[in-house]
Amino acid sequence: MAIGGFAQDETGHTVGRTAAHARWVPAARDLLAGVAARPMGTIGHADFAARIQADTGVSALVPASKWLGNCLTAVAEAARADGIPCLTALVVTTDGKVGELYDGALAAYDRPEPASSRERENLAATERIACYQWAGAPEPAGGWRAKAPVVRSSSRSAASRPRASAARAEARPMSFCPSCFMALPATGRCDFCA
Repeated sequence: MAIGGFAQDETGHTVGRTAAHARWVPAARDLLAGVAARPMGTIGHADFAARIQADTGVSALVPASKWLGNCLTAVAEAARADGIPCLTALVVTTDGKVGELYDGALAAYDRPEPASSRERENLAATERIACYQWAGAPEPAGGWRAKAPVVRSSSRSAASRPRASAARAEARPMSFCPSCFMALPATGRCDFCA
């Protein structure tokens, strides 16, 4: 790798971070505008990194963990300069969170650093709604509500399947004992009154 080399363009020339960002940022905006046009759309960190590199022909010479945060901050700075919502709120981890990489985007919008990870995720969820509205995404039934996104990826891991089953189990209505008002177990018989 050449001194100052950060990425390689489609011709095989080594380029620095500034040159890579000059190509990645507009591609990222186009990509994220498409994601925002889908109700509750998000994109995973790995998919985002792969797509902007493939779309531009500029490939980083270091792992995404070394450059993704700086790239997301540059995308947020460009979005703010264009007067649009923070599109980087749509880029999430495999568990559907923006994580600490979102702090650069908050700084780009002159917003205070979140006091907790929960506050960060709430800020990002609210910002995602602004992105969907900006992009003209169809409003979901029941209106827009800030909630954790469902990450859609080209591959589903076995680890993600049990969480989906658990979510379905939590969504079932609970039954209560008519005598003591305790939640009934799956058997339908109260453990206290039976």
